[in-house]
Amino acid sequence: MTTATAQTHALFDIPTAHQPPEGPPFVVLAGARGLGKSTMLRELRAAYRGRAPVALIDGEEARFDRPPPGRPPASWSPAYEALAVIAEQLGEPVDGAGRITFPRLACGLLAVAAGGWGDRGLSRICAEAERVLLLSDTGGWLAGRWVGKAVARLVSSMSDQGPVVEAIIEAALEAFSEGMSSSHRRLRRGAVWYRDHPNAAGNPKRGLVLLSRHFRAGGDARTHAEHQLVQALLTDLDDAYAGVVPRTQRTGRPVILLDNVQEAAGRRLLESVLRGRADGRADQVTFFAGLRGQSHPALRYAARHTLPEVTGTSGWAPGGRPSSHALLVSLPPLSPDETRQVMEAACGPGQPIPPQFPSSAHRLTGGNPLGTSLMAESARRNLPRGLTGPADLLLADHAGRPAYEVILDRLLPDGDHLDELTVLAIAHDHDSAVALAESQLPVGFGASGVRALEDRLAAEGHAPAPDHFVGDPFLRTLLLLRLRHGNGDRPGRTAWRDTHRALATHYGSARPLHRAHHELALGKPDFAITHLSATFREADPRTWLKSLVFIASAPSADGPDDRGTVALGRPDPALHPRVRRLLHAVWQLTDPLVLPDPEVAERMRQELEQLSATRPADDVLLWRASRDWPDDVVAGRPLRVG
Repeated sequence: MTTATAQTHALFDIPTAHQPPEGPPFVVLAGARGLGKSTMLRELRAAYRGRAPVALIDGEEARFDRPPPGRPPASWSPAYEALAVIAEQLGEPVDGAGRITFPRLACGLLAVAAGGWGDRGLSRICAEAERVLLLSDTGGWLAGRWVGKAVARLVSSMSDQGPVVEAIIEAALEAFSEGMSSSHRRLRRGAVWYRDHPNAAGNPKRGLVLLSRHFRAGGDARTHAEHQLVQALLTDLDDAYAGVVPRTQRTGRPVILLDNVQEAAGRRLLESVLRGRADGRADQVTFFAGLRGQSHPALRYAARHTLPEVTGTSGWAPGGRPSSHALLVSLPPLSPDETRQVMEAACGPGQPIPPQFPSSAHRLTGGNPLGTSLMAESARRNLPRGLTGPADLLLADHAGRPAYEVILDRLLPDGDHLDELTVLAIAHDHDSAVALAESQLPVGFGASGVRALEDRLAAEGHAPAPDHFVGDPFLRTLLLLRLRHGNGDRPGRTAWRDTHRALATHYGSARPLHRAHHELALGKPDFAITHLSATFREADPRTWLKSLVFIASAPSADGPDDRGTVALGRPDPALHPRVRRLLHAVWQLTDPLVLPDPEVAERMRQELEQLSATRPADDVLLWRASRDWPDDVVAGRPLRVG
């Protein structure tokens, strides 16, 4: 069982095990790309299919971007299309429970579609009307006959002059009233529901005309009309669970899955369902959604939990605001053991994996499922060729391109401003990013361009981290690899040298740790060694160790890697050469693109142990680091300080 599958099965308990009286929460899986949200939604659909009515849409699909050819925008919206697609999927037969029909939704969608039939495009009109009317049919060979007759009646009602919508709605109501089939009876009941539309005064025709008019008006009026359509869908589902087929024969609630719910197609449904639940309207549906990012204005007051928390007792209870009826769930990364399992499964039993590779891959990806799977695929293809280091596998060819570029395309599929983001990946905060933009990027990008990239990263779920403009370590490493090996038309070595030199100059003497970090990235360790040596005896040991780790987190430039050689150099008890050896050891051992060298790890242990002996009053932290850090680097963990 894959990790995504196990997480999916854990989610099954959310709608059933801990339901408050108000019903289950609207569960939103939140996070950046590559964490497995889409995979989990697909596996939920596969698990529910055949057991309960289930529908899955992806708000980023092209069909939700714009109206179909010939369809006027005034009579179409992403939410309209989403509701039609969801109803079509929910209407697929379920064993032992029959087919769900949607007469209320069909009447509403028909009224909205009629608002775009003024051009008399008969073939398109017939196709649109047939699609909508079939939502109210149970299937079978008679469906085509009654739908065809109903569509012909609607078409014949259109004249060359006069209001199209009113005439079509009136013709539809007459056709529903005169027909004797069960589908006609359902549509009659569905139309009656609209007599309660605001200002309809108990008249179904007026309610449907107002619905169509509000939809065409756009803005808040359209939002209100879309809310009515969502409620029509939910009311049809209520009927399906309380009608002729007893609810006990239906195995569980209907399930609606909305991937990329931040897009208009899913967001409108999310907002409408939460609004209805806050107004006291109970419904029968279990909702799961995938959200890119960690938050959204429509979810401002949603409760937040991790996946392990909600598979137990989440303690969720809605408040008075609509968004409080949602539950934001953060997906955990893969564990080191799970990363190893993915690697072994990809490579198969015939391909031995270097012992340190799984932990190094986990350190590199941070447990990102997408990154892990693509690294595993590169390992499968390239380990037999003798490529064993993380950097080797990222630089290896993948369909004519380096593997790291393929991963970047998946994590940042919109390549707009990728060159600029590659440069800014070495920045530490907004100010240093602006300094880089002004010295290294085209004129006019400046602070406004930096803000735009900050917003884009946040929208993608990559919040800034302390001392890093690009907060996600895996994404940052990939961008730095791109900077090292060529940024657009700019040679890699030139871009690397220019950007790090610019920030070293920017920080100067005001922030020596940051200057040392960037000079080290340029292959110039002297300033860092001098600073660490000068501050060793006066600084608090915890502060000094943190400074060492920060400076040594500098990325390594392209070219021969002599860090291990320097770290293993001839022993010299003087402080300056000892710090030099220790700095190079930590620099190499914490590099996510390099497999840790056990010999260098042992030398790091010895150097820290000897340094602790020179400060007997403060030796606890240095001694503890000498014991913890070798284990940390071998296991792929961050170095512990204190």
